[in-house]
Amino acid sequence: MRIEQGEERKEINIAISEIIKDGGKLNIYPSVKNYFSIDYKPKKDTLTLVAGGYIGLIPINDDLAIEIKPKFSISNLTRIVSIAEDEFNTLSFFTRKYQEKGESNTIIFEFLTECLANELEILDSEGILKEYLLRTENAHNIRGRIDINQSIKALWSHGHFNKATTQYYDFSPNNAFNQLIKYTLKFCIDKLNSTSSSKVILRERLIDFYTSFEAIELDESRGFMEIVTNAIKDNKLSVLRRYYVNICEVCRLIIDRIGISFDSEGIDLETNSFTLDMANTFEKYLLNSIRIHRQNFPTNTLILDGNKEGKKKFYNQPSLAKGNAKPDIIIRIDGETKIIADAKYKSRTKDTDRYQVISHALSYGANKAVLILPTDEQKLTERLIKLGSVGDSFKVDVYEYFIDLSSNDLESEELNLTDSLVSLLE
Repeated sequence: MRIEQGEERKEINIAISEIIKDGGKLNIYPSVKNYFSIDYKPKKDTLTLVAGGYIGLIPINDDLAIEIKPKFSISNLTRIVSIAEDEFNTLSFFTRKYQEKGESNTIIFEFLTECLANELEILDSEGILKEYLLRTENAHNIRGRIDINQSIKALWSHGHFNKATTQYYDFSPNNAFNQLIKYTLKFCIDKLNSTSSSKVILRERLIDFYTSFEAIELDESRGFMEIVTNAIKDNKLSVLRRYYVNICEVCRLIIDRIGISFDSEGIDLETNSFTLDMANTFEKYLLNSIRIHRQNFPTNTLILDGNKEGKKKFYNQPSLAKGNAKPDIIIRIDGETKIIADAKYKSRTKDTDRYQVISHALSYGANKAVLILPTDEQKLTERLIKLGSVGDSFKVDVYEYFIDLSSNDLESEELNLTDSLVSLLE
């Protein structure tokens, strides 16, 4: 499959010959419309796809995929998504490669658990792996080959002439690979229960899979791990059962609590691709990162989400006009709104962005309005820039703040943002 590189909010031009089937029909997956707007340019004979706010590796058809990169350099996507309390959405019909990195957390655990559930769907069509396993038993009925020496030692020398030690091969699903899967399923179900996860449907899917593994032994000692690891390393799985490799690798990461990197493609693991709405995630990340440092604000400070608990009618009531004011971040002290902030996941603001944050500040009676944008370190001059003031009897000071998502120390970046907002209160 050919992979074309793209960027958020930018055009990707694809030769029309790559996406036209014999007969003139477009060869495009139906899901493409969820991530791209599509336009045809007859003069250039190209189909133009304009990426929306999503990032990730997204397939267009069986032969072409587009990897949409973030608009801004981002050093730790997992941290940003974790603080935003967001999630990576899995594409169950398409895979990409990941690099193992650090320890797992809730975000990575839930993503890998979704991937495991999707990977296990293949068992419905391809079947559960069964192997010929050597069994030894002492029994009245003869099955397989009699072990004469063992029969004498264990049975006949003790007067048990009605039994014999036999060995035979049993074609059974109770092998190390399936024991690993069953152990992992129980691990995931228990963890989802203990964390009161909102992934109710995912939990139900895992329980259904766990039920289908009833004939498999639950080995709490994890004796299966070395057998599975060596079998994969020595390439001992048959070609027809190679899909077990990905399943077992996902299981290993989950139960060993190993993380993966979403920032760049790796070679360690191949599983479901992901998508992420960066504009929405950036907004939630800023709000929660400020809340994490709420102790830096004066006593009785509330940090509200203007899209939820902080929203209000835009106009003073009573009013004939309708509509709500919903700024992204509201900072209120002792019941008085001091700062209104809007997250703008773009390289520069427009007049409309400034008009919006000023109107929100006026609606809430705040005299500080801040637009928060991401930037790269090489473009960064000052963190907090005052654009100017609006109004006479009630003056609103308007600022832009630039946060460096490419920083190797995002925690310091988040603290700097909070401290800058605190300084506006002074």
